[in-house]
Amino acid sequence: MEWSSISSFTIFALVAAFSPGPNNIMLAASGANFGFRSTIPHITGICIGFCLLVFAAGYGISGLFIEFPKIYSLLKVISVIFLIYLAWKIGSAGQSSKREHNRPLRFWQAALFQLVNPKVISVIISSVTTYTGDAKVLSQSIVTLVLIFAIVTLGATCTWTAFGVSIRNILSKKKLLRSFNVLMAILLLISLIPVTIL
Repeated sequence: MEWSSISSFTIFALVAAFSPGPNNIMLAASGANFGFRSTIPHITGICIGFCLLVFAAGYGISGLFIEFPKIYSLLKVISVIFLIYLAWKIGSAGQSSKREHNRPLRFWQAALFQLVNPKVISVIISSVTTYTGDAKVLSQSIVTLVLIFAIVTLGATCTWTAFGVSIRNILSKKKLLRSFNVLMAILLLISLIPVTIL
């Protein structure tokens, strides 16, 4: 990739990574409810799952979605159902006295969620089709995309989790924490609107 392409892609990646979306909303809620350390598996799962998908898309999955749009449509339906379930889990967090029912996503759950995260799939397909070069430099381009995405995704996930942690003291009262969780659940559902109208 040329430096001009790298710089423009970096701006694209920063906007995509830091803007509100299902991952970031869930991380803020997790940070507020469970703290930074407990959310590390969630952060790691997002970063690794996302980067693996960029590799996979670069070597054919994006073409598969273009060739067989029904597969993408099916993933979209699955993602909507799963995000509604997660919104319910976030909205009801802190309302049960049983701690085991309220815990952050595990590494594998966060990694697998990237497969059905509509924002992630759209970002990956857009970036791979726009910013990769011809076949001769495909591998180099994909490695560059992955490295940039890895850095900005780690920064964004840590920032959103830290935001949740920073307001944890404000939310120390159960009533405020429940209100925050309901707000995060509503925002998660709102993030579905662009998916359902496309």
